[in-house]
Amino acid sequence: MDESVFDRVSRFYDFEQEEFTKDIPFYLEYAKQCGGEVLELACGTGRIVVPLAQHSIRITGLDISERMLGIARKKVNADESIKENVRLINGDMRTFDLKKKFSMVLIAFRSFQSLLTKEDHVACLKTVHKHLFDDGVFILDLFAPRHDLLAQVHRTFGLDRFYDAENGVYVARRAVDKYDLVQQTLHEDRFCEWTDKKGNFHHETWSFGLAYLFRYEVELLLQTCGFQTEQVFGDFDKSSYDYYSGEQIFVATRS
Repeated sequence: MDESVFDRVSRFYDFEQEEFTKDIPFYLEYAKQCGGEVLELACGTGRIVVPLAQHSIRITGLDISERMLGIARKKVNADESIKENVRLINGDMRTFDLKKKFSMVLIAFRSFQSLLTKEDHVACLKTVHKHLFDDGVFILDLFAPRHDLLAQVHRTFGLDRFYDAENGVYVARRAVDKYDLVQQTLHEDRFCEWTDKKGNFHHETWSFGLAYLFRYEVELLLQTCGFQTEQVFGDFDKSSYDYYSGEQIFVATRS
C-alpha cells in the first residue's frame, strides 16, 4: 500500500465520488445502534466521517494519505457543529495503535482491498480486533469478484466523466485493468483528461493495485482473526449477497 497513490488522487476524489452516497445511511444506522464512538479506517476526504458527525456520532477517521486528510480537515473546520465529534489521524490501517476501543469500526468503499497480501489482510484485521469492544461491530465493504470479468485478464473501459468545480471543466475518464489470477490482484491504470478554459489539454495518470477476495475466503479470514460473520449483504439496502450483487458487505462481531 503506497500512500503516494492516494495523495495523487486526492484532488479529484470528491468530484469523482460526489454522487456515491447510498452507503451513508447504512453506516449511520449501525452507528446509532452501536451507540458509542466509531472508527473509520481509510477515511480519505471524510466522505463518511462528516455526515456521521453531522448526526452527532463521535467518529475517528484514520488514513495513510496526509493530503486526503487535509481535505477532510477543511470540511470539518468549515462546520463548527461537528468539530467536537471528529478526530482525524494519519496512520496505517495495518499497524495503528490508538490505545482505545470503539463500538464500531468500518472500512468502506473497498479500501481494504488496497492491501495486496494475505499478511497485510491479517495484520489489519488483528489490529481492528484489538480496537473493538467485545460487543462492537465491524463492517467491511468489498467488491464482489466475477469470473466472467476475471477471465478477460486485460480490459479497457470508459468511466463516467465528472465536473471539476474547482476549475470549471469536465474531466473524461478511462481505465485499463489487468488481473493477476495467481496473486488475486488487479492492477489499474486510470486516465483523466480535460481541456481548460484557455484551450490547453491536460491529462493525469495514476496506477494502483487492488486485491480481490471471494465471500468464503473473507469469512475464513475474519474467523481466523477473531471475528464472527453475522451478515453478508449484496448492497446497502441490505439485500442478500449473490454472484451479481456487485458488493460484499460483511457485518461481523468479535467471536
